[in-house]
Amino acid sequence: MRIRFELYPDNVYPYLIPPLRHCLTLHTACAPGGDPVNASRYSGDWTEVSDYFCFLALPVVVSFAVATQVASVVVLCKMPARASLDTYLLGLCAASLLLLAATSLLASQHYVGRYEAIIATQPYAFSCRDWFWYTTIWLIVMMAFERALSVSSSRASVLCTPTQAGVVVLMVFCVGLVSALPRFWEYDTARHFDLRLNATAPAATKTASTATEEYNTMYFWYVKTLTLFLPYVMMAVTGVTLVLRSRGEAQARRYTAVKHASATALARRMKDETALSKLLVLLMAMYVTFSTPLCLLELMSRVLPDWLDQDTRLFAALHNLFTVLFFLHYALHLILYFCYNKQFRLTLLDVCCCCC
Repeated sequence: MRIRFELYPDNVYPYLIPPLRHCLTLHTACAPGGDPVNASRYSGDWTEVSDYFCFLALPVVVSFAVATQVASVVVLCKMPARASLDTYLLGLCAASLLLLAATSLLASQHYVGRYEAIIATQPYAFSCRDWFWYTTIWLIVMMAFERALSVSSSRASVLCTPTQAGVVVLMVFCVGLVSALPRFWEYDTARHFDLRLNATAPAATKTASTATEEYNTMYFWYVKTLTLFLPYVMMAVTGVTLVLRSRGEAQARRYTAVKHASATALARRMKDETALSKLLVLLMAMYVTFSTPLCLLELMSRVLPDWLDQDTRLFAALHNLFTVLFFLHYALHLILYFCYNKQFRLTLLDVCCCCC
């Protein structure tokens, strides 16, 4: 007997995390291509297995990411001497936790059922998801930019205090909120006829003012500029600067005029500074690696619809797979912090010893 692995029974909305579409809810009115009867037809067996894998993997990945981010927040709050970079990392952990919470609320309809309370929160969860996504991107960019300026300075000193870094973190949160403001008016909850239930049921759908092609096109390119084109260019520039300025010769020139107790202390300081630069380079590289497939998928479906139609089952399967990949990198932040931040590593070991 042939076994069918389905994302959920009577699959009419094949997205684990709703993309930018006319509807966010598990509802026949949200069926891709406007054909709710054939919405659950698959283009091949691999899409069934892929969706089943994503359906099981997403809660595991998100739960592990939440656990590691909470652990990072605890360690960063307990650090005795917090530097500006640690303040940036604390803001990044907070934004990541809020992003994961909003994502969990959006995906919960597939795991706990379609409750009206969950559907009523979907427009706000979708808006907050974008808000905190923008914030995490630009926090990574800002901390890398600040670090690049520090290592490019002729003096071996930091350019930003922890208090100033906290102000920058708050500003990035505010800029992310302003960038995501249109999302708060983009969707609204209304009752639509559901063919499966043969009755009306609530669904979060686009409002009439945002359902136009002009608005969708303009906001699509705005989001891509904010999340793909501009941050990737800045990450490339700051990444190259950090790599070049963190080499042994460049570090030696910066610390030539600084008096240290001994050559050992100087070598230890240079080693710690190099490790922090590597942390930011790897943090940017990891974000680019794990987020580019999802960003390019949406970009190609928009620019080349003949090659990759947004209403096909292939696009939905790839979107689910790349979504799980995207959230996986949030679960790996703790590993980078532990490997390349000496003070974080010592504090984490101290916390673990106290718990034992």
